[in-house]
Amino acid sequence: MKVLLVSDSEELSRTIPLVLRVRWPNLSLSCTSEARECLQIIYREQPCLALLHLDSAPEGCFALISEIRSFSDVPLIVISQSYDVMDKVRALEMGADEWIVQSSVPMEFIAKVNALLRRCQPRSDSCVFSCLGGKLSIDSCKHQVSVLGQQVRLTPTEYKILWQLAQNEGSVVSREALISTVWGPGYSADPECLKKHIYRLRCKMEEDPALPKIVFTERGLGYFLA
Repeated sequence: MKVLLVSDSEELSRTIPLVLRVRWPNLSLSCTSEARECLQIIYREQPCLALLHLDSAPEGCFALISEIRSFSDVPLIVISQSYDVMDKVRALEMGADEWIVQSSVPMEFIAKVNALLRRCQPRSDSCVFSCLGGKLSIDSCKHQVSVLGQQVRLTPTEYKILWQLAQNEGSVVSREALISTVWGPGYSADPECLKKHIYRLRCKMEEDPALPKIVFTERGLGYFLA
């Protein structure tokens, strides 16, 4: 059970681990008050849950929610002492999954965390993702890709690019979004580097890379699956 707490409150940093370890004794907790470090931890360690303390810096917290949602679907809970309905609505609309009042009874806090994790847990039959009318199959548990029943060996970077495109089948994914997802938030990768990986991906998956039928380019915007 890996949890990230984003807060500059010493009190919260002490009480959150104590409360969560009642339910998850082997809890691994990372704490930070820096937005950039928060993004890096989520990208690098992929925690089971992220907790954001709103009261310390409200505007920064809202912006951080938006940045996290640009590349990750980690279950996200905002902790606040505020009862302001508009703050709660804003946080939820920007991508937070739950809002918990800081003074909640510990067992209520645990119950809400448990309920959120249960809702966000992937179904056991959802490992295999099929698109393009079954032509392309991706096993997200084994990180295996097949085209017309034939397994295709991809590098980790190629797999990440393909997975992001598959999750947005039929929609254009911008070059910026792909770079952020594959190389991490704040990483300024050369667009030519992405173009080279797309070409290698096509060489492995397409009958003719020059006439792609799986991975398409939308000039000036990005890439998409048919």
